[in-house]
Amino acid sequence: MKIGILGGTFDPIHSTHVHIALEAKKQFDLDKVWIMPTPYPPHKDKNAITGNFHRVNMIKAAIKDLNGLEYSDVEITRNEATYTADTLYLLHELHPEDEFYFIMGSDSIAYFMNWYRPDVIVKYAKLLVVRRKDESSDKMDAKIQEIEEAFGIRIGIISTESSEISSSLIRTESYEVIKDMVPEGVYSYILQNGLYNNCNVNKAWSVNKIMDDLKTVLKDSRFEHTMGVAKTAKDMAECFGVNPNQAYMAGVLHDCAKYLSEEELISVCKEHEIEVTATEEQAPYLLHAKVGALFAAEKYGITDEEILSAITWHTTGKAQMSKLEQIIFCADYIEPNRTRQPHLDELREIAKRDLDLLTYRILEDTLEYLTKKDASTIDYYTKDAYEYYKKIIEKR
Repeated sequence: MKIGILGGTFDPIHSTHVHIALEAKKQFDLDKVWIMPTPYPPHKDKNAITGNFHRVNMIKAAIKDLNGLEYSDVEITRNEATYTADTLYLLHELHPEDEFYFIMGSDSIAYFMNWYRPDVIVKYAKLLVVRRKDESSDKMDAKIQEIEEAFGIRIGIISTESSEISSSLIRTESYEVIKDMVPEGVYSYILQNGLYNNCNVNKAWSVNKIMDDLKTVLKDSRFEHTMGVAKTAKDMAECFGVNPNQAYMAGVLHDCAKYLSEEELISVCKEHEIEVTATEEQAPYLLHAKVGALFAAEKYGITDEEILSAITWHTTGKAQMSKLEQIIFCADYIEPNRTRQPHLDELREIAKRDLDLLTYRILEDTLEYLTKKDASTIDYYTKDAYEYYKKIIEKR
């Protein structure tokens, strides 16, 4: 049989999901399409998404009377973070006689080369991509061509109208607004169970609870670095008239997304429409700062914009940073567990008296290192920050 696979969190499944599945089945003459929810994304707190029970019931309600659409529990019964490559390999082992088609959104295809084992994915499934008629079509076509040439494959195009419906929008809008965004059975289920009625709003976690959680997701060495940054940031804040509690919290959270793979970082940015620069496409690990700020807000309930901004800019830096932003940027570089960076003794002495000079010197060392290693990974904001703080020091 020819089987399509449409995966996702489906929190909740909505009308566009169903439409895409039906169009894939029709346009590529598939025998069936499996709607395959993931148990929970690796970047989210299990308590921050709707439970498996409700999400599965909503999927079943959405496709109840639709011939050829079936619910699949292949991923959700594993109850762990899953990768598409692993799932497709498993399906090939279980159903060697079947032909699988993996259905992707136009936004996903842009980052496919950064996914975990894309070579395995294209080995065990044909790719089908939703092509929307909008200004991004040309860029999408170029990406499709790149993938086809890299793996010697042909990607199928699912033609469909663009849609503004998203699961995140449904979770935040009123019941009246979302009525036309989901199948009737799903809407009734949401009402009956009181879902998405501000019941999943996160409250701020205590710093101790955050640290306990980080111990479970970060490597020991990364957690030690995190605590070193928090302590260094707090000490620096006291020297430069910044709230030490803010600095400590920002230090604790600055690498809270560091455990994610590059594929997962890109996936989170795509899901939450976070801008990915050209440099970040080449070096996706940089995205842990932006995604870390998102997690600090959505998972850990931090609402302090100064803390969130300090987390966002702690990797690349930027021109005109606030003192808190500078402190986290610098503390990340000079904390006690760091040993390989140049001039550490000198920089740690400067950290007690001159924040602008410290920022400039760290940017200078960073650019020198990146230029030697791979100049293409130097972010625009880092260059801009260097020029800005260089002028400050030169004008003295």
